[in-house]
Amino acid sequence: MTRLLLTTALILSPVVSLAQTFEVEDWRSKWPEVVIGIGTGENVETAAERWEHFGTYMQSCMKVEKVTMRVASDYSAIIEAQANGDVQLHWAGPAAYAIGWDISGGNMEPIAMDVSKDGELGYRWVVVVKADSPYQTMDDLKGKSLGWATPGSASGYVLPMQYFRDNGMVNANNEPVHFGSLVQTGSHDNGLVSVVQGTIDATTNWYYSPASGGHTRAAGAGTIKLEDIRFIFESDLVPNAPFVATKNLPEPMKQTMRQCIVNMNWADPEAFDKVAKDVFGGFAVASHEDYIEFIKIRLATK
Repeated sequence: MTRLLLTTALILSPVVSLAQTFEVEDWRSKWPEVVIGIGTGENVETAAERWEHFGTYMQSCMKVEKVTMRVASDYSAIIEAQANGDVQLHWAGPAAYAIGWDISGGNMEPIAMDVSKDGELGYRWVVVVKADSPYQTMDDLKGKSLGWATPGSASGYVLPMQYFRDNGMVNANNEPVHFGSLVQTGSHDNGLVSVVQGTIDATTNWYYSPASGGHTRAAGAGTIKLEDIRFIFESDLVPNAPFVATKNLPEPMKQTMRQCIVNMNWADPEAFDKVAKDVFGGFAVASHEDYIEFIKIRLATK
Protein backbone atom coordinates (compact mmCIF):
# COMPACT_ATOMS: atom_id res chain seq x y z
CA MET A 1 0.00 0.00 0.00
CA THR A 2 3.02 2.30 0.20
CA ARG A 3 3.55 4.80 -2.63
CA LEU A 4 6.56 7.10 -3.00
CA LEU A 5 5.27 10.66 -2.95
CA LEU A 6 8.24 11.93 -4.95
CA THR A 7 7.29 9.60 -7.80
CA THR A 8 3.73 10.88 -7.68
CA ALA A 9 4.94 14.46 -7.77
CA LEU A 10 7.08 13.80 -10.83
CA ILE A 11 4.14 12.20 -12.62
CA LEU A 12 2.01 15.21 -11.85
CA SER A 13 4.61 17.88 -12.64
CA PRO A 14 2.79 20.36 -14.88
CA VAL A 15 3.75 20.56 -18.54
CA VAL A 16 1.62 23.38 -19.87
CA SER A 17 1.43 24.07 -23.61
CA LEU A 18 0.34 27.37 -25.15
CA ALA A 19 -3.06 25.82 -25.90
CA GLN A 20 -3.46 24.83 -22.27
CA THR A 21 -2.54 28.33 -21.07
CA PHE A 22 -5.72 29.79 -22.52
CA GLU A 23 -7.81 27.07 -20.85
CA VAL A 24 -6.20 27.76 -17.48
CA GLU A 25 -6.88 31.47 -17.75
CA ASP A 26 -10.42 30.78 -18.89
CA TRP A 27 -11.38 28.63 -15.88
CA ARG A 28 -9.99 31.21 -13.47
CA SER A 29 -12.16 33.92 -14.99
CA LYS A 30 -15.21 31.72 -14.39
CA TRP A 31 -14.09 30.45 -10.97
CA PRO A 32 -12.30 33.34 -9.22
CA GLU A 33 -13.43 31.90 -5.86
CA VAL A 34 -13.15 28.23 -4.88
CA VAL A 35 -15.03 26.83 -1.88
CA ILE A 36 -13.43 23.84 -0.14
CA GLY A 37 -15.40 21.77 2.36
CA ILE A 38 -13.78 19.72 5.11
CA GLY A 39 -15.76 16.97 6.83
CA THR A 40 -13.92 16.13 10.01
CA GLY A 41 -14.55 14.03 13.07
CA GLU A 42 -12.63 16.40 15.34
CA ASN A 43 -13.57 19.53 17.23
CA VAL A 44 -14.71 22.04 14.58
CA GLU A 45 -12.77 24.99 16.03
CA THR A 46 -9.53 22.99 16.11
CA ALA A 47 -10.14 21.68 12.61
CA ALA A 48 -10.95 25.13 11.22
CA GLU A 49 -7.69 26.48 12.62
CA ARG A 50 -5.66 23.65 11.06
CA TRP A 51 -7.37 23.67 7.66
CA GLU A 52 -7.20 27.47 7.34
CA HIS A 53 -3.57 26.96 6.29
CA PHE A 54 -4.71 24.58 3.55
CA GLY A 55 -7.03 27.26 2.17
CA THR A 56 -4.31 29.90 2.16
CA TYR A 57 -1.95 27.52 0.37
CA MET A 58 -4.53 26.45 -2.21
CA GLN A 59 -5.42 30.08 -2.98
CA SER A 60 -1.78 30.87 -3.68
CA CYS A 61 -1.06 27.63 -5.53
CA MET A 62 -4.17 27.74 -7.73
CA LYS A 63 -3.68 31.48 -8.33
CA VAL A 64 -7.35 32.30 -7.71
CA GLU A 65 -8.73 35.41 -6.06
CA LYS A 66 -10.16 33.64 -3.04
CA VAL A 67 -10.46 30.23 -1.39
CA THR A 68 -13.16 29.85 1.26
CA MET A 69 -12.90 26.97 3.72
CA ARG A 70 -16.03 25.38 5.20
CA VAL A 71 -15.36 22.99 8.08
CA ALA A 72 -18.09 20.81 9.61
CA SER A 73 -18.15 17.77 11.90
CA ASP A 74 -21.11 16.39 9.95
CA TYR A 75 -20.03 15.02 6.57
CA SER A 76 -23.57 15.28 5.16
CA ALA A 77 -23.56 19.09 5.31
CA ILE A 78 -20.43 19.21 3.16
CA ILE A 79 -21.46 16.69 0.53
CA GLU A 80 -24.95 18.17 0.19
CA ALA A 81 -23.41 21.62 -0.34
CA GLN A 82 -21.19 20.21 -3.07
CA ALA A 83 -24.08 18.36 -4.70
CA ASN A 84 -25.93 21.70 -4.75
CA GLY A 85 -22.98 23.45 -6.42
CA ASP A 86 -21.94 25.51 -3.39
CA VAL A 87 -18.65 23.62 -2.83
CA GLN A 88 -16.14 22.70 -5.54
CA LEU A 89 -13.80 20.44 -3.54
CA HIS A 90 -14.18 18.52 -0.30
CA TRP A 91 -12.20 16.19 1.94
CA ALA A 92 -14.09 13.61 3.99
CA GLY A 93 -14.28 9.84 4.42
CA PRO A 94 -14.69 7.22 1.68
CA ALA A 95 -18.31 6.54 2.64
CA ALA A 96 -19.08 10.26 2.40
CA TYR A 97 -17.71 10.20 -1.14
CA ALA A 98 -20.01 7.30 -2.03
CA ILE A 99 -23.01 9.21 -0.67
CA GLY A 100 -21.99 12.35 -2.53
CA TRP A 101 -21.42 10.45 -5.77
CA ASP A 102 -24.89 8.96 -5.43
CA ILE A 103 -26.88 12.07 -4.55
CA SER A 104 -25.08 14.15 -7.20
CA GLY A 105 -25.82 11.62 -9.94
CA GLY A 106 -22.14 10.77 -10.30
CA ASN A 107 -21.02 14.40 -10.47
CA MET A 108 -18.15 13.96 -8.00
CA GLU A 109 -14.74 12.35 -8.45
CA PRO A 110 -11.74 11.77 -6.18
CA ILE A 111 -8.57 13.53 -7.31
CA ALA A 112 -6.28 12.90 -4.33
CA MET A 113 -6.13 11.16 -0.95
CA ASP A 114 -4.24 11.52 2.28
CA VAL A 115 -1.22 9.36 3.06
CA SER A 116 -0.23 8.12 6.50
CA LYS A 117 3.01 9.09 8.20
CA ASP A 118 4.22 5.56 7.35
CA GLY A 119 3.45 6.11 3.66
CA GLU A 120 0.33 3.92 3.57
CA LEU A 121 -2.70 4.71 1.43
CA GLY A 122 -5.08 3.04 3.85
CA TYR A 123 -6.33 3.13 7.43
CA ARG A 124 -8.35 0.89 9.76
CA TRP A 125 -11.56 1.36 11.68
CA VAL A 126 -11.21 0.37 15.30
CA VAL A 127 -13.17 -0.14 18.50
CA VAL A 128 -11.85 1.84 21.47
CA VAL A 129 -12.46 1.29 25.18
CA LYS A 130 -11.24 2.99 28.34
CA ALA A 131 -7.78 1.75 29.29
CA ASP A 132 -8.80 0.48 32.74
CA SER A 133 -12.02 -1.19 31.57
CA PRO A 134 -12.36 -4.98 31.71
CA TYR A 135 -13.23 -5.30 28.00
CA GLN A 136 -10.71 -7.22 25.90
CA THR A 137 -12.69 -8.42 22.86
CA MET A 138 -15.88 -7.65 20.99
CA ASP A 139 -17.54 -10.53 22.87
CA ASP A 140 -16.98 -8.61 26.10
CA LEU A 141 -19.21 -5.79 24.78
CA LYS A 142 -22.34 -7.94 24.93
CA GLY A 143 -25.05 -5.81 26.51
CA LYS A 144 -22.76 -2.76 26.60
CA SER A 145 -23.08 0.66 24.95
CA LEU A 146 -21.18 1.42 21.76
CA GLY A 147 -20.74 4.90 20.28
CA TRP A 148 -20.61 5.79 16.60
CA ALA A 149 -19.84 9.13 14.96
CA THR A 150 -22.12 10.15 12.06
CA PRO A 151 -24.04 8.20 9.38
CA GLY A 152 -21.69 9.39 6.65
CA SER A 153 -18.51 8.22 8.39
CA ALA A 154 -16.87 5.12 6.91
CA SER A 155 -14.86 4.30 10.02
CA GLY A 156 -17.43 5.57 12.50
CA TYR A 157 -20.56 3.96 11.08
CA VAL A 158 -20.77 2.49 7.56
CA LEU A 159 -18.04 -0.15 7.78
CA PRO A 160 -18.58 -1.05 11.46
CA MET A 161 -22.30 -1.55 10.85
CA GLN A 162 -21.60 -3.77 7.86
CA TYR A 163 -19.27 -5.87 10.04
CA PHE A 164 -21.81 -5.95 12.88
CA ARG A 165 -24.60 -7.02 10.49
CA ASP A 166 -22.41 -9.75 9.00
CA ASN A 167 -21.62 -11.06 12.49
CA GLY A 168 -25.12 -10.84 13.97
CA MET A 169 -24.30 -7.97 16.32
CA VAL A 170 -26.98 -5.70 14.83
CA ASN A 171 -30.03 -6.53 12.74
CA ALA A 172 -30.76 -5.50 9.15
CA ASN A 173 -31.90 -2.09 10.40
CA ASN A 174 -28.67 -1.55 12.35
CA GLU A 175 -30.48 -2.00 15.66
CA PRO A 176 -28.46 -3.60 18.49
CA VAL A 177 -28.56 -7.35 19.00
CA HIS A 178 -25.22 -8.02 20.68
CA PHE A 179 -24.86 -4.54 22.18
CA GLY A 180 -27.05 -3.04 24.86
CA SER A 181 -27.31 0.25 22.95
CA LEU A 182 -25.82 2.17 20.04
CA VAL A 183 -25.17 5.86 20.70
CA GLN A 184 -24.52 8.55 18.10
CA THR A 185 -21.73 10.77 19.41
CA GLY A 186 -21.64 13.32 16.59
CA SER A 187 -17.89 13.07 15.97
CA HIS A 188 -14.90 10.79 16.47
CA ASP A 189 -13.49 13.09 19.15
CA ASN A 190 -16.78 13.11 21.06
CA GLY A 191 -16.79 9.32 21.04
CA LEU A 192 -13.31 9.17 22.53
CA VAL A 193 -14.20 11.72 25.20
CA SER A 194 -17.38 9.80 26.08
CA VAL A 195 -15.39 6.58 26.53
CA VAL A 196 -12.81 8.26 28.75
CA GLN A 197 -15.55 9.91 30.83
CA GLY A 198 -17.42 6.61 31.16
CA THR A 199 -20.57 7.84 29.40
CA ILE A 200 -20.34 4.91 26.95
CA ASP A 201 -18.43 1.64 27.16
CA ALA A 202 -16.80 1.69 23.72
CA THR A 203 -16.75 3.64 20.47
CA THR A 204 -15.75 3.26 16.86
CA ASN A 205 -12.87 5.34 15.51
CA TRP A 206 -10.04 5.16 12.98
CA TYR A 207 -6.27 4.91 12.88
CA TYR A 208 -3.34 4.39 10.56
CA SER A 209 -1.53 2.57 13.34
CA PRO A 210 -1.62 2.57 17.15
CA ALA A 211 0.85 5.48 16.96
CA SER A 212 -1.07 7.60 14.45
CA GLY A 213 -4.73 8.38 13.75
CA GLY A 214 -7.84 9.95 15.17
CA HIS A 215 -6.67 9.27 18.71
CA THR A 216 -3.30 10.99 18.27
CA ARG A 217 -5.01 13.95 16.61
CA ALA A 218 -7.38 14.22 19.59
CA ALA A 219 -4.52 13.86 22.05
CA GLY A 220 -2.50 16.51 20.20
CA ALA A 221 -5.44 18.90 20.60
CA GLY A 222 -5.68 18.08 24.30
CA THR A 223 -9.07 16.39 23.95
CA ILE A 224 -7.93 13.09 25.51
CA LYS A 225 -4.80 11.46 26.90
CA LEU A 226 -3.51 8.45 24.98
CA GLU A 227 -2.91 6.48 28.16
CA ASP A 228 -6.65 6.64 28.92
CA ILE A 229 -7.75 4.53 25.92
CA ARG A 230 -7.13 1.07 24.51
CA PHE A 231 -8.03 -0.71 21.23
CA ILE A 232 -9.80 -4.08 21.25
CA PHE A 233 -10.55 -4.47 17.53
CA GLU A 234 -9.11 -3.31 14.23
CA SER A 235 -10.38 -3.91 10.70
CA ASP A 236 -8.64 -4.76 7.46
CA LEU A 237 -7.08 -1.88 5.53
CA VAL A 238 -9.51 0.73 4.12
CA PRO A 239 -8.60 3.30 1.38
CA ASN A 240 -7.70 6.67 2.86
CA ALA A 241 -10.03 9.66 2.76
CA PRO A 242 -10.31 11.32 -0.67
CA PHE A 243 -10.23 14.91 -1.82
CA VAL A 244 -13.30 15.03 -4.06
CA ALA A 245 -13.82 17.55 -6.87
CA THR A 246 -17.06 18.34 -8.64
CA LYS A 247 -16.73 16.22 -11.78
CA ASN A 248 -18.07 18.70 -14.34
CA LEU A 249 -15.54 21.39 -13.42
CA PRO A 250 -13.05 22.19 -16.23
CA GLU A 251 -10.34 19.52 -16.52
CA PRO A 252 -7.48 22.07 -16.23
CA MET A 253 -9.05 23.33 -12.99
CA LYS A 254 -9.22 19.82 -11.53
CA GLN A 255 -5.68 19.11 -12.70
CA THR A 256 -4.46 22.23 -10.91
CA MET A 257 -6.30 21.22 -7.72
CA ARG A 258 -4.72 17.76 -7.87
CA GLN A 259 -1.20 19.07 -8.48
CA CYS A 260 -1.47 21.60 -5.66
CA ILE A 261 -2.71 19.02 -3.15
CA VAL A 262 -0.16 16.32 -4.00
CA ASN A 263 2.73 18.79 -4.07
CA MET A 264 1.81 20.59 -0.85
CA ASN A 265 4.24 18.93 1.53
CA TRP A 266 7.28 20.23 -0.35
CA ALA A 267 5.71 23.25 -2.09
CA ASP A 268 4.82 24.78 1.29
CA PRO A 269 6.26 22.64 4.10
CA GLU A 270 5.29 25.13 6.80
CA ALA A 271 1.60 25.15 5.82
CA PHE A 272 1.61 21.38 5.33
CA ASP A 273 3.06 20.76 8.79
CA LYS A 274 0.24 22.78 10.35
CA VAL A 275 -2.47 20.90 8.43
CA ALA A 276 -0.83 17.49 8.84
CA LYS A 277 -0.01 17.80 12.55
CA ASP A 278 -0.52 14.43 14.31
CA VAL A 279 -2.31 13.02 11.24
CA PHE A 280 -0.87 13.03 7.70
CA GLY A 281 2.40 12.11 6.05
CA GLY A 282 1.48 13.53 2.65
CA PHE A 283 -1.08 13.43 -0.16
CA ALA A 284 -1.27 11.22 -3.27
CA VAL A 285 -3.37 10.70 -6.39
CA ALA A 286 -6.76 8.96 -6.06
CA SER A 287 -9.47 7.84 -8.47
CA HIS A 288 -13.06 6.60 -8.44
CA GLU A 289 -11.85 3.00 -8.76
CA ASP A 290 -10.23 3.20 -5.31
CA TYR A 291 -13.69 3.54 -3.73
CA ILE A 292 -15.83 1.11 -5.75
CA GLU A 293 -16.57 -1.02 -2.67
CA PHE A 294 -18.05 2.00 -0.90
CA ILE A 295 -20.24 2.73 -3.92
CA LYS A 296 -21.52 -0.85 -3.78
CA ILE A 297 -22.31 -0.56 -0.06
CA ARG A 298 -24.11 2.74 -0.61
CA LEU A 299 -26.26 1.36 -3.44
CA ALA A 300 -27.04 -1.83 -1.49
CA THR A 301 -28.05 -0.13 1.77
CA LYS A 302 -29.65 3.21 0.88
